[in-house]
Amino acid sequence: MTTNTPPAARTARVLSYDEARLLLDAALSRATEIGVPASVAVLDVSREIVAFGRQDRAPVLTGEVATAKAFTAASLRQPSGALSAATAPDGPFAGLAHGSTRGLITFGGGYPLIVDGEVLGAVGASGGSLDEDEAIVSAAVELFESWNR
Repeated sequence: MTTNTPPAARTARVLSYDEARLLLDAALSRATEIGVPASVAVLDVSREIVAFGRQDRAPVLTGEVATAKAFTAASLRQPSGALSAATAPDGPFAGLAHGSTRGLITFGGGYPLIVDGEVLGAVGASGGSLDEDEAIVSAAVELFESWNR
């Protein structure tokens, strides 16, 4: 038997601007610690920018790349580098990175922000090597996870 009664309303958890700023600050602080001028983007569940920063001397392109890494992580619900091998020219998902008008980036430096299986947003960093970008973004992810234990 079906009914026309809608399911009980639930209040969705959202990533606030204040939280996004704290995540941004954590990532940029890590970039300063390791000596890598970087850009960091924090996106919400709709994959729009909530907070963004580009440090002095970070190349201009790093802003676009950091945002694309976060967009990819939020869209795919996994780190941006998780599909690196699968999207290689000989991989089963070759060309996936070109399948979005906003552009997907399938190398490291973007992480989704997930609570109880729900994506609240993502953070992406760009400015250094893949390992450096991962270290930068991990500072934000570690802080986010500490709030949600």
